Amino acid sequence: MSKKAARKQSILQAAIEVFSKGGFRDSSISEIAKRANVAEGTIYQYYKNKEDLFFSIPIQKTIEFSEELDLHLQGITGTFNQIRKFIWYYLYFFKTNPEYGRILMLEMRVSRSFVKTKTYNFLKKSISRILEIIREGQNDGTIRKDVNLYILRQLVLGILEHVVTRWLLQAGKYDLMEYYEDITKLIIDGISLPREASRGKVFKSREEKAVLKKTLVEVGQEV
Repeated sequence: MSKKAARKQSILQAAIEVFSKGGFRDSSISEIAKRANVAEGTIYQYYKNKEDLFFSIPIQKTIEFSEELDLHLQGITGTFNQIRKFIWYYLYFFKTNPEYGRILMLEMRVSRSFVKTKTYNFLKKSISRILEIIREGQNDGTIRKDVNLYILRQLVLGILEHVVTRWLLQAGKYDLMEYYEDITKLIIDGISLPREASRGKVFKSREEKAVLKKTLVEVGQEV
């Protein structure tokens, strides 16, 4: 790593620590510079202002998330095995990066400015892996096709984001991985092809199928 890259990395890490503790509004560039052990003017060589620095944080962390996720998924076959690993790594990543989690989940996601940034679009692309897994599952007949692909993705990510957010709001008082098995079962049961259909059978009635579809759609919208 070059000296310039190392300095930028140091600034980003300092920003994560400062913003996580004091929040965006109450944190300052001078405080971040002090934490990074650089001159305040040095930060402006890399970032336009405090907001630019703040919204740049997810880019680096998302690159780390994506690279590590790809590594964890290597050699894993089967749709549900890949989903289990995705869920496990998602929870593990935020468990080991709680400061970043507080910035992303508790501040950025509730900011109107965030959705207008390039960082937001970058973040959306970074979680496309789960969409690919779900699509593959629909194609190979292991994941239901009677619910929209994007609603299924929303269901998976919505549950995970809610779990992480609740953990952060409770200051990490319990192990985030504690409910991994329950969360995984809930998600896989919700998106997998019903056993009746997988055995070549049909639902007992059209009404039963309609109720099940409506329930899953509503859950996807709520999360």
